[in-house]
Amino acid sequence: MGKRVALWVSVLILLLAFGLRMVRIQERALWYDEAFAVLYASLDHEGMIYGTVTPVEGAGAADVHPLLYYFSLHAWMGLVGRSPLAARFFSVILGMVTVALLWRLAAWCFDRRVGLAVGLLAAINPFHVAYSQEARMYALLGLAAVTAAWGLLRALEKGRRWWALYAVGAALTIYAHNLGAFVVLAFNLLAVARRRWWRRLPALALADLAALALYAPWLIWVLPGQLGFIERAYWLAPPGAGEAVRALMLPVLTFYEEVYASWLLGLGLFASLFLLVLLLLRVWRTRSRAAWFLLLCWVPVVTLFAVAQLRPVYLERALLPSALFYLVAAGWLLARGGLPRFLNTGLAVLLLVAVIGSLVVHYTYARFPRPPFQKAAAYLRNWVEEEDAVVHTNKLTYFPMRVYDPDLVGEFLADRPGSPEDTLARPTQEALGIFATPTMEEAVGTAGRVWLVYFPREVEQMGGEHPALDWLEGRFVEVKRARFNDLVVALYLRGGQ
Repeated sequence: MGKRVALWVSVLILLLAFGLRMVRIQERALWYDEAFAVLYASLDHEGMIYGTVTPVEGAGAADVHPLLYYFSLHAWMGLVGRSPLAARFFSVILGMVTVALLWRLAAWCFDRRVGLAVGLLAAINPFHVAYSQEARMYALLGLAAVTAAWGLLRALEKGRRWWALYAVGAALTIYAHNLGAFVVLAFNLLAVARRRWWRRLPALALADLAALALYAPWLIWVLPGQLGFIERAYWLAPPGAGEAVRALMLPVLTFYEEVYASWLLGLGLFASLFLLVLLLLRVWRTRSRAAWFLLLCWVPVVTLFAVAQLRPVYLERALLPSALFYLVAAGWLLARGGLPRFLNTGLAVLLLVAVIGSLVVHYTYARFPRPPFQKAAAYLRNWVEEEDAVVHTNKLTYFPMRVYDPDLVGEFLADRPGSPEDTLARPTQEALGIFATPTMEEAVGTAGRVWLVYFPREVEQMGGEHPALDWLEGRFVEVKRARFNDLVVALYLRGGQ
């Protein structure tokens, strides 16, 4: 491939990556986690620190995430504004830089052809596209991990000045998300696994110490409290067979394939298993550098899976770095793996169909916990009267609608104390200036009209009975109901008046 052609192909791949990350980025509703990030990053630094590190009796620290992303988003929104599009565009930029850096890393490890293949796979990967569109810290986690891998591999091969890049990248990986520690573990195991790199181990140890020194303030003063928060109760459950199956689908994974069509889940799993088997066979036969990236992919997955059997820490979206490293191995297989043409073509077609299906799911999914909150907020804005009460049964609906309409009146009910859903600690509420209301009676007060906002699945999970609905139905009569996919907005009148 000539240089001019390669340049144009590179430009087209980057344009494709950007285009896929901009599709429906404004139309898709913010969900609770994104809305929390926007509201939290709108605070000053002191407020974010207070709402995160303040000890909570019996629960450790107030929040479980490091502050690097929130501080970065705060600075970004100070430049471009607080709209959902502005907040999400920060992740788009992080994702685009990650695609370019992963592409460059693959080209350095193999050749330009593999680099182009990896760039294309990263550009269209549904897992990465999804989190390059979301106002959360996972795009930052992916970029930090790829940066650290770039520094490490260059340092192991060339030494000296690249160790600084690895140390900073490793520290940023953990500051982006605490579970980034499992990625750093994989970096160290990679260095030990290859004998020719053993002479670099003292330098690696020094680089690890430098990364640890950078992370030490959080490790010493905050992380123990955050672990205490998880120990008390947390919404995550130990992973099982379903999570293991989804981990195999990193090349084609996005949010909720299984709720749309079983055929898509089956196709994605078949394509992923086909890819894995062919990769293992070709890597074993050729002793390719692709084995490095298989190790970087699967060590975090397996170790996190194992630890999560004892502590509830398995979070699929924190595996984004693993997905990115896996794409490098997949790109090598498709570009230089030496497969027979019919196998290479068949694998490429399978992956492409599964990827397209997953992207369609991602772009069109508008059900729990991501219904069209902006439409629900507009509906309430048109119908709520001055003396009405607006009550959300939980924070999952209140926070997104507050972002879309900050002036819309409303209360949300507190989670059951000590339950896995009880994740919004009092110091965090104080920092935000947003407080949960303990009971329906307090939320309603003397209002004669009450708008209740809730997910019907809450009622289903409670066996058809919900304290808020039960309280209302004994005193009010429902007179109007609007559905926004999985979200219900219902109007109740006191005594049927």
